Amino acid sequence: MFQKVLEYAGEYRKTTYLSMAVMLIGIVMNVLPFLFIYQLIRPLLLGGSLELGYAAWRVAAIAACGILYAVLYVKGLSLSHRAAYNTLKNLRISLQGKLERQPLGVIQEKGVGALKKMFIDDIDSIELLLAHALPEGLSNVAVPLFVFIAMFFVDWKLALLSLCSLPLGFVAMG
Repeated sequence: MFQKVLEYAGEYRKTTYLSMAVMLIGIVMNVLPFLFIYQLIRPLLLGGSLELGYAAWRVAAIAACGILYAVLYVKGLSLSHRAAYNTLKNLRISLQGKLERQPLGVIQEKGVGALKKMFIDDIDSIELLLAHALPEGLSNVAVPLFVFIAMFFVDWKLALLSLCSLPLGFVAMG
């Protein structure tokens, strides 16, 4: 269904893909602060101390990641909405062209209410898929993957150990 709807995106197909990429980069910026926090806590757990420059750089990186996440998330949503609304416009124009080629009797048989529902309600329901479910869904599915990759940077044994919960989860879902 998604490929069929994207046929109407036209030049905005690239904008849809760009919005997904921007939101994925934003999700990376949302996971990175946890690595920087780990770098701040680790020396303290090992009995060491923190130097001001070392800590300041990490705190600045955390702040920068937070700002970048917010900016990229908003930009990704903006791009996805622009692409979604233009796709809906193209879909309505295409539907109008098909409707104009129908005999008048077929149009009268459907009725004004059915045509309004088709042009407004049915097409508007696709907006949720294009503007939210696709870019946000993809980025939210990628969060566990990015967290898993970040765990490898912290401790590869802990990352492998975290995989043990997957079979238990599948059993519980079954």
